[in-house]
Amino acid sequence: MPVTRVYALLLRLYPMDYQVLFGDEMANAFAEAAVEHRARGSAVFARFVVGESLGVTASLASEWFAKWTSDRSIRGRYMPDRRTMRPPGVSKRHHYG
Repeated sequence: MPVTRVYALLLRLYPMDYQVLFGDEMANAFAEAAVEHRARGSAVFARFVVGESLGVTASLASEWFAKWTSDRSIRGRYMPDRRTMRPPGVSKRHHYG
């Protein structure tokens, strides 16, 4: 399984509101950086992958901790899920029809 797919799966472990805000940007940045590091050799690429994996793991723990320990009024809030929203300029009939 390519490293970018594994990274995309790890991004799905973040809270949903975090995924909506940052997921696409993080996945794109990782894919670009992976191409650059792979071109420098396997040792550089391996070091990059290990570093990013550790970073994502720490960030995941941090985001979930922040979500669980925040005030109840904030904890229940979520950003709208862009995957279920009707795009601008598309009629309801065409989108939901």
